[in-house]
Amino acid sequence: MPIKAQPLTGVFAAEISGINLASLSEGDLAELRAVMCAHEVVVVRGQTLEPAQQSAFSARLGPFGEVPFIATMDEFPEVIRVVKEADEGAAFNFGGAWHSDFSFQNEPPSFTILSAVDVPPWGGDTCFASMTAAWNALHEPMQIRLRALKAVHSARDAYSPKMQALHTGMSGMQIVCDESANDHRVHPLVPVHPETGREVLFFNRAYVRDIENMPNDEAQSLMSFLHLHTTDVKFMYRHRWQSGDVVIWDNRSTQHVALNDYGGFRRELRRTTIAGESPQR
Repeated sequence: MPIKAQPLTGVFAAEISGINLASLSEGDLAELRAVMCAHEVVVVRGQTLEPAQQSAFSARLGPFGEVPFIATMDEFPEVIRVVKEADEGAAFNFGGAWHSDFSFQNEPPSFTILSAVDVPPWGGDTCFASMTAAWNALHEPMQIRLRALKAVHSARDAYSPKMQALHTGMSGMQIVCDESANDHRVHPLVPVHPETGREVLFFNRAYVRDIENMPNDEAQSLMSFLHLHTTDVKFMYRHRWQSGDVVIWDNRSTQHVALNDYGGFRRELRRTTIAGESPQR
């Protein structure tokens, strides 16, 4: 039977039913990957994957992506435990700014897989934005302008030593900042998706710190515009987590943010990333 994908918005994201991620056939896996690229975010409920099962499923999508700065599980070095304990209150929330995972790398991840282990009774949602839809909504003169530009990505305002005190305040995760976060990578602002052939905006305000060869005032103005444009609610899907949920997103054509509105409750998810390739026009 073909995989059933029920759209979750009129723009992107879909819920997949009737599959077990731990026991997919090769044919179903190939079909799921096509659905993932087409819908950009897919939700599969009722999975309750153990770390070994999530690791095994993820590995079938491709090699694991490099995980800098963040401590992983001892037994499963490709798995991050995304944890905020109940007693951390309104403190810093991992993933709490709009971003595309590790876009500051030479080869950012292609897909991210996040499975829910322990979720609060309310709050802690994750919002996603389609960078394909955001691109398609721009007027042609703006598209022509953006196609010629390159963005400077850096982790300096997330993982450089100046940010260590912020991360040290988290009791459920270990994050070690270092000077490598001050490095930068230059990627096309409008690459072509390697699997769909669609143009996308490869932009996020957390890691895009400059526009190459553009005066600072102009670059700051453009980045502010792009942030407001791409995070408009009309390009958004907001996921309300349930235990057993697995959400997979295409990191090449989306950005996301984890909401920090569940002080007093515990939240734990497990994350794996799949290696990607350098964004290209």
